[in-house]
Amino acid sequence: MKYLITLLPIIILFGCSIKTPKEYMLDEKDLVPEGIAYSENKDAFYLTSIAKSKIIELDRKSGKQNDFIKERESGYTPGVGIYVDDERNLLHAIGGYFMKSDSLSSLFTFDLNTKKLLKRYNVIDEGEHFLNDMVKDKNGNIYLTDTKGSAIYVLKHNSDSLELFYKSPKIKFPNGIAISDDNTKLFIASNPNGVRILDISTKNILNKRDTLGISQGIDGLEFYKNHLYAIQNTVEANAFNFRKLMLNQAQDEIIDVEVIDSHTPNLNVPLTFCLVGDKAIVIGNSNLQYLNQENFKFTNADTVPNTKLLMYQLNE
Repeated sequence: MKYLITLLPIIILFGCSIKTPKEYMLDEKDLVPEGIAYSENKDAFYLTSIAKSKIIELDRKSGKQNDFIKERESGYTPGVGIYVDDERNLLHAIGGYFMKSDSLSSLFTFDLNTKKLLKRYNVIDEGEHFLNDMVKDKNGNIYLTDTKGSAIYVLKHNSDSLELFYKSPKIKFPNGIAISDDNTKLFIASNPNGVRILDISTKNILNKRDTLGISQGIDGLEFYKNHLYAIQNTVEANAFNFRKLMLNQAQDEIIDVEVIDSHTPNLNVPLTFCLVGDKAIVIGNSNLQYLNQENFKFTNADTVPNTKLLMYQLNE
């Protein structure tokens, strides 16, 4: 789940202040963060926890960390994708049990200021579902990947329920999702098929299935300056890297790849990342491999490292 050529990482100071950390170390080594988002209003990062079914807030300047919601507060379940809507002061976070076939997969919407749960949106359609990641368009509609359902759901602006938007084996086991700046295309990371490009208006897949491993096994995915950036972590021969997927001018085909960082100690089961200006903040070592996702017991040995958030300058 959210759950390869090698260049050294370019880790720089975030902003102009010399007091701003170059990287962050999380206080709880057993947090197992899966999703990360940034709020410009709060100047803080928000991370979901798979292991503890909670969300933490991390101050960008000081690195200080606090619970946004505590463990299982408001019925929150193991956390995956997260998105902060600064315009509306909302925090959207997905929760669900990947290993349990009969559990609800839900989108939780919180007030960013009061931290109160405003609404829980559940997938109630027949069959197995696991909401995984999400992206918002300029109109406030939120598109969510359903990994088990090979589908995309949408929460339309001001709607009270999730609606099925697209379902096809062409996007089998979708994980990360991104949207073009003009809001005409969704980029959907299908684990076996690679990133598929979906025309939003026609619901047609524009590109062919990836057979080269360039975009297979993608978890976190973001669109930035006409190209895609991605964490690739489930292609065994080339696992655990941060890469740039270059698009053609029409943005309907991936034409090249550049591996930004790969096979370093800090990139050990990386999962997702967020963009802040021209920098990417990556969950470098998630510690997911130390968590039993059936009984949620964590191997809390002295040799288990604390999770680091790594920063990369995105150069064009």
